[in-house]
Amino acid sequence: MRKIFTLLIVAILATATSWADTWTWTASTKEDLGTKTTAAVTLNGKDWTVTRVTRDKVNYTSLNYGCIQLGKKGAPEQVTLTTSAFSGKQISSVSISCASYNGNHKCSIKVGDKVVLTKQSTSTWSGDENSAKPISVEKLSGSGDISISFTDGTRALYIKSISVTYTDSPEPQKTVKSLAITGEPTNKEYFVGDAFSTDGLKVNATYDDDTQEDVTAKATWTRSPATFTEAGAVSVTATASYGGVSAETTCPVTVKTIANTKETAYTVAEAIKLIDNGKTGVWVYVKGVVSKIVTKYTSNSGVLSFNVSDDAAASQTFLFYRNQKDAENTYTEDPNIEVGAKVIGYGILKKFNDTYEFDKGNYLVEYTAPFVPTYTYTWMVNGAEVKKSVL
Repeated sequence: MRKIFTLLIVAILATATSWADTWTWTASTKEDLGTKTTAAVTLNGKDWTVTRVTRDKVNYTSLNYGCIQLGKKGAPEQVTLTTSAFSGKQISSVSISCASYNGNHKCSIKVGDKVVLTKQSTSTWSGDENSAKPISVEKLSGSGDISISFTDGTRALYIKSISVTYTDSPEPQKTVKSLAITGEPTNKEYFVGDAFSTDGLKVNATYDDDTQEDVTAKATWTRSPATFTEAGAVSVTATASYGGVSAETTCPVTVKTIANTKETAYTVAEAIKLIDNGKTGVWVYVKGVVSKIVTKYTSNSGVLSFNVSDDAAASQTFLFYRNQKDAENTYTEDPNIEVGAKVIGYGILKKFNDTYEFDKGNYLVEYTAPFVPTYTYTWMVNGAEVKKSVL
């Protein structure tokens, strides 16, 4: 009887325990991503999407120091790896091991719509594969797509390994009878290429015993469209699922294109906001008042650099870096750009260190010289009226 009782306890424990699985990928072969901004790769049987947003192409990857190298050295780089392979699972740990030459890396991990880790390494990471430093998040309660973003301002990114520990998502002990979605999305304005965010939407479950629970953090989302491809008024269908039950809501949003015209040129504040939201590498018009000549024109260079701002206080500045005559030619003589002039320029949005700017190759499409008042003085000489105008 004692043996039977003991076996019964063991059986109950075995049934109640959910054992965690760990998926691990270690760089061992070269992965060729081709000349794309987005590429699909399979890592240890799991499908991942690799996206680069600060350079124009996913040029290549290569096996280097026991790591997969993403991108090239010497230019700002942002790489995002996304997978749906663990959707519906309970993620308890995501670990990434990287190595780089003198890299100032930033790493952000999202599970579903929840950012679970933002980390920056200001120390030098060795290129030696044996001393690669791990980035990890532990004791995570979340489920959904895993998104891992890396940013490095100076070097290519070297990924040594990725590891995900997960269990099957626990089913609710009670049966879900219905779901209700309430609230409104926090963000209602997007740009072409953005993905819809369900932030602001709440999900409430009603069980078979008529009790209710906020299951926003537990629900999984699908969106249609998932990514915006055209500008205009768009209705997004957001579907929440939990416990085998789904509910959907329609969210009207406005989608804009970053590209603009001379007549709709961005202010300095608007251009800075675009850059802060990751909208770099695109040609746009920006307007402002010249606040400072940073680098003067020389006949050898044929270019100059100057700051513009929205107001006289120059509370925010935007640099027209190596401004030139037009799209293909540098200046052949000093353009005599003056502080106080109103300008509209066309160039590529960029951020270099802490400087918001147009990349080299930008040019002016409109220039209005600063207003200089003229004063007229009148006086009498031998009974005759004399007038003189001076600046």
